[in-house]
Amino acid sequence: MSWLALAPLATALLAASLALAGNYWLQNRSGRRIRDADEARRHLYDFLALVAEYWMAKQRDTVLEARVLATTWIVMAELRRMQSHSRRLRRWYHDTEEHRLDMIDAATGGCFQQEDWAADPNRVLLVARSMRHILGALRRAC
Repeated sequence: MSWLALAPLATALLAASLALAGNYWLQNRSGRRIRDADEARRHLYDFLALVAEYWMAKQRDTVLEARVLATTWIVMAELRRMQSHSRRLRRWYHDTEEHRLDMIDAATGGCFQQEDWAADPNRVLLVARSMRHILGALRRAC
């Protein structure tokens, strides 16, 4: 008889434990997604600042070229990694492919790494335009 009286209590404790664990898992997962999105935004803005520094310089700077290339790889890897968090982010990654490619082309195209280099501030605007689309879609996906 005492076991029958404890069954509802044990069931309630089990249900509460499962609810707490599920809530913790869900909050942890969405928190990680939001933190990663913030990190990606920060990387993209750092990338834009670096691209602006490079394309608005008075003369060719091979150190800045190397930094732009390295930052390009880091940003692209960060964005690719984010798609693993959810189905919406996978769709975001797929839907923004053209803008990501345009952003990289604007940053590293033209006379990038060429001997007869010339400043090209228009490339900074092209990078910013592509970033606007990527970040807007990211905000909606998160």
